[in-house]
Amino acid sequence: MSRRVTLLGLVLTGASLLVLVGVGLSSAVVYYRTPTELLAAHDTGATRLYGLVVPGSVRTDPTTHRLDFRVTDGTDTVAVESTALPTALFRDGVGVVLEGRLGTGGVFVADNILIKHSEVYEALKPGQTIPPGVLPSPLSVAP
Repeated sequence: MSRRVTLLGLVLTGASLLVLVGVGLSSAVVYYRTPTELLAAHDTGATRLYGLVVPGSVRTDPTTHRLDFRVTDGTDTVAVESTALPTALFRDGVGVVLEGRLGTGGVFVADNILIKHSEVYEALKPGQTIPPGVLPSPLSVAP
């Protein structure tokens, strides 16, 4: 009888640990949607959107500090508006992950802008230059 109780206790403890690990991992994994998936789902809840910044679509309003641009997955394009400040790596053609929600008129309202970049680091080729805005501006030194 005591072996059964011990075995039952171990089984319940193991099952509890598996449930806790499963719940913890499922909440830690966050996926993103492409513009095509977002438009097909018509979901207005909080989500992440991944796409490439459409060249020539970036507009900034200096008075409201609002950033407007479009992202594409090659099939569909979604207009984006945000007051979040992107990093210096933000530019035309770069991959971005946007945290926010689909607003009225099919415009994605981004609360956060994350820049995806390659993990491949290599030296500049002859004649190649650093994209503008990647390096910080030089600090002025007071005499």
